Amino acid sequence: MSLLHQFNALTSPEFSADPYPVLAFMREEHPVYHLSPGLTDSWHIFRYEDVRQVLLSPDVFSSDRGLQGGGDMADANLSFLFNNMISASGDKHRRLRMIANRAFMAKAIEALRPAVQNVVDTRMEIALQTGDFDLVEDFAAQITVAMICEVLGLPPEDMDQIRQWTAVLGDNSGAVTWLPELDPALAERGRVAGEEMTAYFRDFLSRPGWGGEALFAAFRDAGPEGEQLSEAELLSMAMLLLLAGNETTTNLITNFVRLLDAFPDQAARLRADPALADGAVEETLRMRNSIRNIDRFALQDVEMHGVTIPKGARVVVWLTAANRDPAVFDDPDDFKPDRIPNRHLAFGQGAHMCLGAALARMETRIAAHAILTRTSRVELTAPPQLGVNANFDNVTRQMVRFHPAETPA
Repeated sequence: MSLLHQFNALTSPEFSADPYPVLAFMREEHPVYHLSPGLTDSWHIFRYEDVRQVLLSPDVFSSDRGLQGGGDMADANLSFLFNNMISASGDKHRRLRMIANRAFMAKAIEALRPAVQNVVDTRMEIALQTGDFDLVEDFAAQITVAMICEVLGLPPEDMDQIRQWTAVLGDNSGAVTWLPELDPALAERGRVAGEEMTAYFRDFLSRPGWGGEALFAAFRDAGPEGEQLSEAELLSMAMLLLLAGNETTTNLITNFVRLLDAFPDQAARLRADPALADGAVEETLRMRNSIRNIDRFALQDVEMHGVTIPKGARVVVWLTAANRDPAVFDDPDDFKPDRIPNRHLAFGQGAHMCLGAALARMETRIAAHAILTRTSRVELTAPPQLGVNANFDNVTRQMVRFHPAETPA
């Protein structure tokens, strides 16, 4: 199968397993490409400077999904997710972002560090004593779901159900950019998960004294009277945080371990000098960022590399391709924990830059440091099971074994 054909068939096993040669080919030969898989037309962009230009030009490329009209069939089941800042523009985005920024102040995130450290230590103890286990569900997701429950003030006993919902939403998210035809079963699972989550949060919000000091309560209370989040906005914000704060960081921790396996020399170097762990996390973000692409909508006709992107078009920018652009990164396919500078676009750019970046970094850095200092080797004991969503760099199951580090005499 040719590289161009693999891109045209985004759901192919070949692309899912190793998209990087395909994306490198597209970046060099088709920097702007019109894809029409069946559900919707889309224009795809791959080069670093082009991707950055799109992300920094909200007056030309909007995140407002309402501009697209009624054809977004797969995402219709996730419409409850889009009453928040990630899918808003203009004054609405500024208002929602201002409220969210207050809740995600650096001091509030730093206050979560002991809780993150505690849950990582707990999962490491279990992992070191278990033998073979699933890195995704038994380790990475346990950390991220526990922390997002902490952030939102949700009961820890609800973690398993929350994880099931977010996994379904992750499969559905952005499906119109890669599904050749609507998958009724996938869409139905998304609809059911959406309805169940909405009912869960409505019930949660009705309880007296919910939230305490959690960030979820801060969202409720932020802003002057008359500018606070409506119930619909609060629900959407909560469900967005569940999806973004769980799926993406779960993938990031998992992908860090996969890169240790792929680059054993660098893994040995990191174990010898765990101070490089923060840089290794940045390299993981660059090389295997959890979200491969994000979309925007053109507000006018745009000419780019000889291709006209028409007004109203869905524009898909490939962060993964931009992050391996040799025009910006030397040896882009090499894992270099000490890469400086590392101007990756994993968290986006501009007004819509990921609000949870600091929390994702903190969780992954603490997990990475624990793995490097408490294991002598991480053994992948079975092939990975690949996720179905072409927009994510993720596996749904990866059996591993943590070999304990030798205790110093």
